[in-house]
Amino acid sequence: MQDLEGRLHVEQHVELDERMSLKDAHDQVTELEAEMRREVPEISEILTHIESEPATIEKPDEVVSDAELEHRLKAVASQFPKVLDIHDFVITRVRGRMFISCHCTLPDDLSLARVHDIQTELEIRFKQDAPELFRVLIHPEPSTDNRR
Repeated sequence: MQDLEGRLHVEQHVELDERMSLKDAHDQVTELEAEMRREVPEISEILTHIESEPATIEKPDEVVSDAELEHRLKAVASQFPKVLDIHDFVITRVRGRMFISCHCTLPDDLSLARVHDIQTELEIRFKQDAPELFRVLIHPEPSTDNRR
């Protein structure tokens, strides 16, 4: 969201069922945008990027146990001074592609902007170190709520 001389410009992503037609998806997004404008009259412009998402809950082809990959990714994470801990790795293969998720413990007082920067850089570095990774999802948690 940007404030352009007192008027708000909103950019957003909306994920919709991949089986929807463009017309139906656009109609749904148009209604969402109209509702947003009714609720927040300061909005002057909304740009919505429509993403298609698989229409079903995917069942992975397999859950992968890869201690060596986890060890490599923990070594990458250890190069980030603000990363206190990384744990709860889940590695799956879906349609032949490798997905990984994990939890990352960071200091309580980090701003969300800094957290996002760290997550983004970790995702990039994970994919550089392990190019077989298709998708990386990192859940940040504060050190006072590290449930490990």
